[in-house]
Amino acid sequence: MILISWFLAPQVCVAIAPQNQGETIQIGSIDYFGYAGIDLKKIEGRLPIKTGDRITEDAFERDRKSISDLVKEIAGKPGTDVEAVCCDQSGRLMVYIGLSGSSSRPIVLNPSPQGKDQLGADALDLYRRYGAAQQDAVKRGVASEDDSLGYALSADPAARNVELAIREYAVSHTDLIQRALRNSSSIEQRQVSSCFLGYAERSADQIKLLTFATRDQDSLVRNNATRDLWVLASAKNPGGVGVSPTPFIDLLFSSQWTDRNKSSLVLMQLTQQRDPELLRTLRDQAIEPLLEGARWTNPGHSLPFLFIILGRIEGIPEDRLKKLAATGDKTEVIQAAEHPVNPRH
Repeated sequence: MILISWFLAPQVCVAIAPQNQGETIQIGSIDYFGYAGIDLKKIEGRLPIKTGDRITEDAFERDRKSISDLVKEIAGKPGTDVEAVCCDQSGRLMVYIGLSGSSSRPIVLNPSPQGKDQLGADALDLYRRYGAAQQDAVKRGVASEDDSLGYALSADPAARNVELAIREYAVSHTDLIQRALRNSSSIEQRQVSSCFLGYAERSADQIKLLTFATRDQDSLVRNNATRDLWVLASAKNPGGVGVSPTPFIDLLFSSQWTDRNKSSLVLMQLTQQRDPELLRTLRDQAIEPLLEGARWTNPGHSLPFLFIILGRIEGIPEDRLKKLAATGDKTEVIQAAEHPVNPRH
């Protein structure tokens, strides 16, 4: 079954499936990542899906295998990911296809924990309520949030009430949440814990464990932990608790779209001060995956790569980047990143 995640709503840390399994949805865009050294035109010309197609969930599952087989035939290695993301501003599906080019590399993940630490049924029920509230909010077009406190609070009143309940639970059960995230053999327990830990009191231990969880075997746990760290980095008063950029530079090369998407958000926040060393490191180590993300069709997904991280690397003033983002003109930033005349950092 496709789990279509509402990644345009940054507060969501659950995967949300469509309600009507037989319903069709139109494909709005198809983009790629990890393709350095691979001839994309050969793959695009034979792809079993195309922009504008209407597909069902079952049909997409068949296409997913066909895409992987096609990539293996052309590139010599199977595709690493075929991600269906819902939805763009027109309610259409966004498809992201991961390839095994030189801009993709394995991420060293943590061993699967074998412990029995777990949250109670009340926490699992709260997590399910959270998912339902977020799904309803996003479908009504309410996707904004306030991150200034270091934890996400939705603009939607119903979702916000559930988040405040999570905050209360997390503050009073922090030790249990941390044990479950680090030790539980249950993927579900780690998924819930990785979401809830972002609502605990800010601390160095919280940052350390969330950073550890960005290497979990499960992609949703990694997604949740990375989202938490992005929100923490967005707090109005960071309080001296810093988030290291190093793990997220590595995740830019991930074979999974969710890793790249969320790591770009963390790095977007961490480059706000335009630290010369960080910008130089990003240019030297990660220019290829940054350019790949910058070329994605959807503005909400390409913006962190393009008009923020790459723009800052190239020394383009913030006011100018805001104007370019408003018009959607990618040319100036991409050309500057591809052909730096005088590297600024």
